Amino acid sequence: MSKIAFCDKRENKRFNCKLLRGTLECMRILYCHDNIYKQSQDGMIYSPGQFPYAYWSTFLNVFDHVLVAGRGQSLAPDEDVSKLNVSGGDGVSFALFPNINSPMGRLKYGASVSQRLCKLVEESDGVIIRAVSDIGWLAYHHARRLKKPIAMEMAACAWDSTWNHGNPFGKIYAPIRYCRDKIITRHADYVIYVSQNFLQSRYPTEGISSHASNVRIDRIADDVIEKRLARIKFKQERDQTYHIGLIGNIGNKIKGLADAINALSILEKEKPGTFVFHHLGPGDPGPHREQARSLGIDHLIHFDGLLQTGSDVLGWLDQIDLYIQPSYQEGVPRATIEAMSRGCPVIGSTAGGIPELIAGQWLHKPGDVKTLAQKMVQMIESPKAQIEAATDNVARAAHYTSDVLVPRRNAFWTSFAEFTQGANSGQ
Repeated sequence: MSKIAFCDKRENKRFNCKLLRGTLECMRILYCHDNIYKQSQDGMIYSPGQFPYAYWSTFLNVFDHVLVAGRGQSLAPDEDVSKLNVSGGDGVSFALFPNINSPMGRLKYGASVSQRLCKLVEESDGVIIRAVSDIGWLAYHHARRLKKPIAMEMAACAWDSTWNHGNPFGKIYAPIRYCRDKIITRHADYVIYVSQNFLQSRYPTEGISSHASNVRIDRIADDVIEKRLARIKFKQERDQTYHIGLIGNIGNKIKGLADAINALSILEKEKPGTFVFHHLGPGDPGPHREQARSLGIDHLIHFDGLLQTGSDVLGWLDQIDLYIQPSYQEGVPRATIEAMSRGCPVIGSTAGGIPELIAGQWLHKPGDVKTLAQKMVQMIESPKAQIEAATDNVARAAHYTSDVLVPRRNAFWTSFAEFTQGANSGQ
């Protein structure tokens, strides 16, 4: 195995529970996704942008142990861990692999990754696969062969995410990944979709299914809309500088950041001096800084890096006057729901499940820079539109709070856990 492939030191010790005479001593689940986790020299596991330890609570409610299979990197000595999520904790361990999402990576590491995954699947009671995942595709085959229960978290469209990644290889790989995820979803025993309709139409299943966004937000406080409306009034009367925001990984084309910057250059020409732009998320901002510089708006573009999920991100959103989501691919974007829950007016593309979230008048086609710019102008020029959007968005986001979604998730995963226990007990 490559030197960059490593695992949590507790993986084998903590995951090696046994099946005794048809009765499970403990329930163990293998969770597969291609998220990148960073491991420090003392064994701590961090995740940028998503998958904090709290994310695993859904599964730890019904399983005794979760082993997470993902991609691994060593934590850089100078990296600020205060801006990363601590992903490891009690009941959770990690098996981290090199990147097999490229032809060279698959050729170099594919066989050893598959071999190690086979052992992990054998030792597990069931497998959860989160779309889109090359690790998950390998685990799926082992689970099918070994007759292990399989659940699918259908969180994104493989075609849209791969085709729009920005890598020329993605155009070739997109139909392959699309077919893979259609196969996994169709044959999985259980499938939970993050969308209400979009992903279900593209990835139907023959298994038991439910839907629940993977956003984690508390019940919206009564004063959220009051503070937002007060901010809108303040901007109208005293401060005409609008803070426009976008959250997402800038390591690929998917979130539409390049389109956002092009649209902002149009906005600056039509309404000079009326905005500053803030981006939050991982990735190298260098190419986008250069793009902004070439358009003469680099002084208006700010890259705020990473923040821990939860209150830090929500606090950042409270300082945003207009949130934009010009994505090329989404399941149902968590960041958009979070922005809505803080009363942000939102403009988004028609990609994926975004139309399930925001009013149609504030949608544009992916890549339509001119329309995005026009809608930003319309929103900024109309405090009435801002008030209506803020009020509507808070009401819509209330359907995605934890008090609504947690019972639905718990019911789904409890059913899968019971199915898994029955399958491993020979019932």
